Amino acid sequence: MYRHKVGLIFFKSDLINVLLFSVYKNNPMPNTYIVSIGSNSNAEQNVTAVQILLNNAFTNVRFSNFQWIPAIGNHYTQPFYNGAVSFESSLTALELKPKLKAMEVILGRTPEQKAQGIVPMDLDIIVCNEEIIHPDYNRFPFVKNAVNALLKNDK
Repeated sequence: MYRHKVGLIFFKSDLINVLLFSVYKNNPMPNTYIVSIGSNSNAEQNVTAVQILLNNAFTNVRFSNFQWIPAIGNHYTQPFYNGAVSFESSLTALELKPKLKAMEVILGRTPEQKAQGIVPMDLDIIVCNEEIIHPDYNRFPFVKNAVNALLKNDK
């Protein structure tokens, strides 16, 4: 159980049920994903909360180290706390993306806040089955470093 920043109390199982995950933990051929994680609002608290959600939703979950990165671009003023996670899931990338976006919303992300440069949680699928599928891998060195650390540990 944890208290979200708006003062609501959730049990981990309730959050997972809200997301309606249909993860089959005994699938003999799961997909392996690496997802970038970033936050610039209540960052350490939100990263801890998303780590709980991810650990309860997927198998073989491993996290990279996290680091503070100065804001990039004129739109963002607060530094970001960034890292990545590797996990297995029977979901396809197209099925996984809305599940990750639902986690972002649970942790307080809204279009209005993003327009103001406030990002409580950002989750992007960077790698699917060892194939890079997101441009942030080559766009941001901190994403590449976090992803490469997880890829290196997979071998």
